[in-house]
Amino acid sequence: MAESILFGVVERIIGRLGSLVAQHIGIVWNVKDELERIQNSVSAIKAVVMDAEEQGATNHAVKHWLQKLKDAVDDADDLLDDLSTEALSRELTKGNQKSNKVCNFFFNCNPVVNDFKLGYKIKKIRKRLDAIAEDRMKFNFSECTTATRVQNRERQQTHSFVREEEVIGREKEKAALIELLADNTVEDNVQVIPIVGIGGLGKTTLVQLVYNDGFIQNHFDLKMWVYVSEDDCNLKGIVGKIVGSTNSQVEQLQLDLRKIIKGKRYLLVLDDVWDENREQWLKLKSLLLDGAKGSKVIVTSRSEKVAKMTATFSPFYLQGLDEKKSWVLFTHLAFENGEEPKNKDDIVAIGKEIVKKCSGVPLAIRSVGSLLYFKSSEIEWLYFKENDLSKINPEDNSIFPILKLSYDHLPLDVKNCFAYFSLFPKDYTIKRETMIQLWMAQGFIQSLDENKCLEDVGDEYFMNLYWRSFFQDVERDIYGDISSCKMHDLIHDLAQFVAGKECTIVDVKGKNINKRTRHVSVGFQLQCVPTWLVKANKLKTFILPVQQPDPNRIQLDMAVYDSLISSFNYLRTLDLHALDIAALPNSVCLLKHLRYLDLSDNKRIEMLPNLITSLHNLQTLKLSGCRNLKELPTDIRKLVSLRHLELDDCKKLTHMPKEMGQLTSLRTLTSIIVGVKKASYSSSRLSGGISELSELNNLSGSLEIRGLHHLRCDIEEVKAAKLQDKRFLKSLTLDWDDYKNDDEADSTIAEDELLLGDLQPCPKIKSLEVICFRGVRFSDWLSSLSNLVKIRISFCYNLQHLPPLHQLPQLELLDLSFVPSLEYIDSNGSEAEWCFVNSLFSELFFPSLKSLQLLFMENLRGWWRCNEVTSAADDQKNHNMLLPSFPCLSRLHIGTCHNLTVLPQYPYVEHFSCHDVGEKMLRQLLKPNATTTTTSGGSHAHTTLQSSSSSLSHHSPLYRLRSLSISQINDLEYFPDELLPNLTSLLELRFSRCSRLKSLSRIIPHLSALHLLEASWCDELDLSNNEEDGDYGMQWQELSSLHTLHLDALPKLVSLPEGLRHVTTLQHLKIKHCSNLESFPEWIGGLQSSLVEIDIDGCHSLTSLPEGMHNLKCLQRLKITRCPHLEERCKREEGEDWPKIAHVPEIIIGW
Repeated sequence: MAESILFGVVERIIGRLGSLVAQHIGIVWNVKDELERIQNSVSAIKAVVMDAEEQGATNHAVKHWLQKLKDAVDDADDLLDDLSTEALSRELTKGNQKSNKVCNFFFNCNPVVNDFKLGYKIKKIRKRLDAIAEDRMKFNFSECTTATRVQNRERQQTHSFVREEEVIGREKEKAALIELLADNTVEDNVQVIPIVGIGGLGKTTLVQLVYNDGFIQNHFDLKMWVYVSEDDCNLKGIVGKIVGSTNSQVEQLQLDLRKIIKGKRYLLVLDDVWDENREQWLKLKSLLLDGAKGSKVIVTSRSEKVAKMTATFSPFYLQGLDEKKSWVLFTHLAFENGEEPKNKDDIVAIGKEIVKKCSGVPLAIRSVGSLLYFKSSEIEWLYFKENDLSKINPEDNSIFPILKLSYDHLPLDVKNCFAYFSLFPKDYTIKRETMIQLWMAQGFIQSLDENKCLEDVGDEYFMNLYWRSFFQDVERDIYGDISSCKMHDLIHDLAQFVAGKECTIVDVKGKNINKRTRHVSVGFQLQCVPTWLVKANKLKTFILPVQQPDPNRIQLDMAVYDSLISSFNYLRTLDLHALDIAALPNSVCLLKHLRYLDLSDNKRIEMLPNLITSLHNLQTLKLSGCRNLKELPTDIRKLVSLRHLELDDCKKLTHMPKEMGQLTSLRTLTSIIVGVKKASYSSSRLSGGISELSELNNLSGSLEIRGLHHLRCDIEEVKAAKLQDKRFLKSLTLDWDDYKNDDEADSTIAEDELLLGDLQPCPKIKSLEVICFRGVRFSDWLSSLSNLVKIRISFCYNLQHLPPLHQLPQLELLDLSFVPSLEYIDSNGSEAEWCFVNSLFSELFFPSLKSLQLLFMENLRGWWRCNEVTSAADDQKNHNMLLPSFPCLSRLHIGTCHNLTVLPQYPYVEHFSCHDVGEKMLRQLLKPNATTTTTSGGSHAHTTLQSSSSSLSHHSPLYRLRSLSISQINDLEYFPDELLPNLTSLLELRFSRCSRLKSLSRIIPHLSALHLLEASWCDELDLSNNEEDGDYGMQWQELSSLHTLHLDALPKLVSLPEGLRHVTTLQHLKIKHCSNLESFPEWIGGLQSSLVEIDIDGCHSLTSLPEGMHNLKCLQRLKITRCPHLEERCKREEGEDWPKIAHVPEIIIGW
């Protein structure tokens, strides 16, 4: 790896050589002197590495010296692994548990060799390093031992002026920023607006544009622009620049500043801030408070940490330009007069491909566009795209120096981690936990604090990269934590550049592989054993990031696999996931350096060889998706370094090995299976019980306990698990795994209730799922879990009582499914009580709930018990006004709840799904604040639904509704007229399996905002103009925003509705299983400016395509499957209809 990464490797080796364990090894094996000499040589080399890296860019001799050094320190690192692994193996052989010191050292160790060979290797590596250390004297290197040294590259100072006509594509951002600056409603004297984004996005340019805007000129009494250089990022430097003096003392400078801004509404721009010292910022902010109300400070930075530290409200995140604006900017710079050339379609097409490579980054577009301005021929442009653009030296253009500045500011250890991202393809979704595990496997994560685990340090590294804007498209889990991210293409290019030749993504031919390759990522679906890997016999990483399960995969030759893997003696990371292997290659069990092994999604693996337990350095073992895996190795306790064991979706796993609780380093154990204890089992097959969890108190993330029905007679075993001590767990699933047992005996009910009582988790738990619990009453401890974000309770057939849930302050998701005996969610309260409570404390009712699902709860009557006597209509209306509302509920799914009568109000719901509820209940659900009455009785045909009305009288009910799905309502013929006003904001509408639904004509005129319409398996639905519709008709032209139409299994669809020709916004048309569809209309060609995709599947009566297909110039994709007549006519180059569709870029005919 390039740059100061080598410095980090050298520093790590010195640390390992100086450890207590290394000293112990030196004494025991009589190599103490040799190890000390190696340490001295490496220390001498370390002092000059940073200067050597700089000189190596231009001096070939120095570059050669650096390469020899890199090879030698890699070998030294591997040798230290050999030593530590041998020591660990001997310690385990004695039957002693390794000490904490040994454990900390052994996160970098490997193969067993005899003492003589080890001694020989130590002496050999010492001589190599001595020679390299002596050679350093030839180059007159400057010494530098500072690990965090940042290379001093000159940064171009910014100023406040930019010509507005030179800025393209930032109109909306400019308007939004001006609006923020003009806001004087906030009481604070000064507001701080951070603008955050990667280098090259145009943060400075945007602020320049706003700074010089006429409105801003008049709005502020005083404007100041300060470029915050690295040398002047302290308080004195910044204040000195503001007041125009750098020679005065701090005291005089602060007096001058306060005098300048006193009583004035000012705008201060602090451009390109890197310093993350909060104390310095607070001191500066205190000096800025003397301005008038409405004063503003703009801070531009690549660091989200700076943004968070300085912001008085949400930061302004600057994104890349969209494709259209990117092209406009490129055109302005690359073509004569800034206009797209006429009669040069080929150059334009090449240019658009080049612009896509720039990923919307204005700096990149400007650099490339300016370069191509001087190239006028198509050949030059094509050559640039195919050659220069892909091989461009990052140091020779203006993009990388700016991006690399962000890299230069990274802490040393984080640089190694950043470079490792180069192994993943561009636009790849990178999982946070996986990335940290991979870093650990390579020894990139170092913890100086013995109380801080490696995972926590790795998490800090990851967040360091996040705060500095190295990631984009960040996804968060339900708890608000980052779960995955992507990298901007240019940031990925930077990662590849700093990683150098050691890290490579290989193609099917294995290009770029040589003896110095250390880390390999396969950039394609692996179908055969890659024999070209033998060239990289010092490989440390082999991963398959794009590998997907393939049921048609040819079985791979395991003998070839064994032969290949056995040559990688120093492999630390091995990914064999989704290769459909039936057994683990024996050679894997000999990889003593191995720390990370991914076998997930190999559905044919039934067992792992017990020999795998000799991998004493293994930290991460991934087995998720190995659905036929029946048992784990008996001696799994010997995997003394194991920290992460992933067993999701291992449905056939019958039990856990005995003594698994000895793996006290475990941080992740996704599943534990409670097995049947049989007297006939041999001692080697005795399963470990749930009590194995007793000492595993460092478990974090998610834990599923499956097979709890086996513990109904063993309560003491449950108590021994000590779930309340698992304070790092986020998610807990308790699964009795007893779907088929219909036993409702009193003994089973009582045993399950006792079991659940003793399974109480730590109060810090955030997610709880309970499956197949047979008790009648849920344990009261549920109400005490104040940190819960998610609750799922399913297949609990006897459950009749839940503890109060309404005051759980952080609960966002509540899912109750297949709980048929439950009549009331809050069985302890009544409607009258809640009316009273709500009048006093309305904010107490489910303050954070966002998603509610109630499915297959046949006896559910409501949230509370209803009053026995129903009041008159006016009294009832007032009564409903007092019922509580869900203040945050945005997603609601109700299905097969035939007796439901009472629900709280849900005025803010955005996504609503109704399944098998009947038309009468549908009316009530979609008009929840109507005044209704309640009748007693069990038949759902006579029930009505009550709900509170809330105070939103100026809005229609469900005025925020964006998505509506209606399925299996078999008595619905027409959408109820009274509900139509609720649909004006609807974006997505789906009807499915409504067997009597006849027409959508009444609903269509109210769907002007609709984007997607889907109708499937509705036997009576007729989409043509129908006389029974009277004055309504099918007014398709009202769907002025529709872009996606799905029609599936509609027997009455004989031809496409004529009115569709007026839906000129339609982009995606999918028609499936419409067996009576006979023709495609000629008018389809009229949708030439909008339609981009047509998908026709299973329409057997469709025999041809119209001539109008010629006109669909925007059509990008055409798929025709299971349409025998049409497939014949559309055969490539041969079919009669082929000329009509030949212009479409992507055509799929048949399976």
